[in-house]
Amino acid sequence: MSAQPHAPAGSILDLVARAWAVDQPAAFAVRPTVRVGSATLIPVAIDNGNDALKGAMLRPGAAADGGAALSQLATLRVPTAFALAQPIQGRQEVTYSCESVSFWTGATALAHSGDALRLGPTIQRLGDERQRWFIAAGIVELLRVAGFPPGEYAIALTLAVPNTEIVIERDAKGVEQLTLDGPTRAALTRYLKGTSWAISRIDDERQMETWTISVATVLPQAQTTGTVIALTRAPNGKSVLDLAGMRVIDIGGGDLHVCEVAFSPAQMINRRPGDGTIRVARALRHDPRFAQAIRNDVEAQQALVQQTITRASRSVSIAGEVRRAVAGKGNAIVADVLGELRESTQFVAITGGGVLLLRDLLLDVLQQEAKEVGRDYLLIDGPLASELNAIGVLFGLIFRAAGK
Repeated sequence: MSAQPHAPAGSILDLVARAWAVDQPAAFAVRPTVRVGSATLIPVAIDNGNDALKGAMLRPGAAADGGAALSQLATLRVPTAFALAQPIQGRQEVTYSCESVSFWTGATALAHSGDALRLGPTIQRLGDERQRWFIAAGIVELLRVAGFPPGEYAIALTLAVPNTEIVIERDAKGVEQLTLDGPTRAALTRYLKGTSWAISRIDDERQMETWTISVATVLPQAQTTGTVIALTRAPNGKSVLDLAGMRVIDIGGGDLHVCEVAFSPAQMINRRPGDGTIRVARALRHDPRFAQAIRNDVEAQQALVQQTITRASRSVSIAGEVRRAVAGKGNAIVADVLGELRESTQFVAITGGGVLLLRDLLLDVLQQEAKEVGRDYLLIDGPLASELNAIGVLFGLIFRAAGK
């Protein structure tokens, strides 16, 4: 992966991209814990998208050149799929157990005819207990990626929620501020805040781990907040990009979403010009040749990413079919993105997991645009396009806890 060109110098985006370009974890002079009230908690960020759960957290790192210890960024991506576990003879699968229910997630679930999880607003998603178990298992895997051993952990959870669930309210002093709408706030309080998950994890060699995850507090943020923070702030919270606002075009799995943000006073305008890469995925799913191999939207999204399907116990390349689907439906998405870019008088960030799929098309057409990359717009490149929101809202949680 190449470093993110034209990223604001010293920004969270810039530092993460530079580290990942040389296959190193990004490191920051930031504590890996936060204080919320009298409690010391581990900050965990989850962006639970239609196609995949993305997670981010910090792990304690070693001191650099005799200086202070640096925290290292750990990230995770798990396809949004769930299946009840089945007895297996022979080599096992990584299996989780929560509330006496054993299940598989992600790629393992997809390999065993797993189901897509519920889409829609936060209240509908969290109302499905499978979704909550899926999130719990994702947090366990994120802790493992960060090097934490099995045990009991108290976390401060920040959840990236749809921008449409953010409203403007006046505080006690009459100052307008962005906050959650009532149904979303109630759902987070009911289903997540104060929850304690006892999770067993059995690996493919039948080794069992026991984890207890206590969600001490939930501090949700709008999904677009992650991109805005990562572009405009340094890891210490200082501003690195002097903007009055920006437009974020997020090419997601389910939605193509546009958010216009003004910083002072706080303002957010949201639009949904159309579907995201699900347009391309459904073109594959509805191809009669793949009727048995691609049964639902999440399998179709994974087929796009992997460019393979399993047919008659064989892995079959569908790279040609993916190229044709992208050339058709993908170009329609690119046309929508270009329209939003050309119309905007704000700085524009183009991000989202769909950038990975449409990168070549986007680069080709953006080179012909009159607007200047780095000055007028920025295309988030590589894996960062998918994981940037989770990384950004993680730092948003850290800044919020520190009062920045």
